[in-house]
Amino acid sequence: MEVGICIAGGVDELNRVDLDLLKQVGIQSLFIGCYENEMRWQAGQVATFVRDAAGAGFEICMLPWGYGKVTDPDPAIPSLYVDTHRDQLQTDSRGRRCAKACPNNPQFLEWFASEMRTAAWMLEARGFLWDEPSFYHSRTTWACRCQYCQRLFYAAENVHMPREMNEQVRAFRRFSIVMFVLAATAAVQSVDPRLYSLVMPRPTLDTAMDNSGTGDWGQLLESSAVDGLALYVPWQERGVRPDQAIAELHNLGARKQKNTTKPCHLWLPASPRPQDRVLANLITARDTGVPRVVLTDYSTLFRAPASQGFISRLHDTIARTSE
Repeated sequence: MEVGICIAGGVDELNRVDLDLLKQVGIQSLFIGCYENEMRWQAGQVATFVRDAAGAGFEICMLPWGYGKVTDPDPAIPSLYVDTHRDQLQTDSRGRRCAKACPNNPQFLEWFASEMRTAAWMLEARGFLWDEPSFYHSRTTWACRCQYCQRLFYAAENVHMPREMNEQVRAFRRFSIVMFVLAATAAVQSVDPRLYSLVMPRPTLDTAMDNSGTGDWGQLLESSAVDGLALYVPWQERGVRPDQAIAELHNLGARKQKNTTKPCHLWLPASPRPQDRVLANLITARDTGVPRVVLTDYSTLFRAPASQGFISRLHDTIARTSE
């Protein structure tokens, strides 16, 4: 089993990363967040770090975060595009604008594709991970009902888009996310056709309860734009045993593959704290047959106060899981 690590926090965090330490511990791949606003003015610093990491032998996968807040699970990350293009934001079922660009808006798609082509050209990565591409959804409202979504829905269903969420709307949202990922993948592969494309659906142990647009993992895996899934294990959030959650998520991903052999790797929360059970979870993932685990993230694992005494044990565990 391969072990990777996510590096969040932007340029400031990249400046603190010890690549030699990661190599000694046995980390093989880096999943690096690149933020919309930082890439406008500090793209050169990100590119320098990626080049150094690739030269050190790490496999690099980029996570575009904050771009129109479509590929980003954290609403706190700012997006200048959202702030300056209010007319291209998602419209909810009450007619209000959400702080999230619409993945069906052609102007946003054109801008996003251009940004991804630039990122693919500047960064010496092996692939891109589209992190929770989604539509807005809450307990009382959902999006998007902008003019483009309504036109596309009518063209597909030959009826006007309802104001109430139903299965037709859910299917339309899932199809729209697949088309968005297809456009994103086409953009980066126009620079280098060897770049792979992964998707991280919204974290869940029950895909039937997902209303963000990524609930049908089988549909994602069947898309030519998707080379595999990255599945976050929400065992702490769901209050279940980690070994149970790891096994359930791995088996669910395997069942959704249908006629494909595309990999589904897992993301695990990680820190030196005993309650995070990082070492035991790595062994469980290996025994379950998981091809790759990504630990999240660098700061909580390697810059935590208790990390010094934990690193040697982590090294030994990664060595065991790689045998």
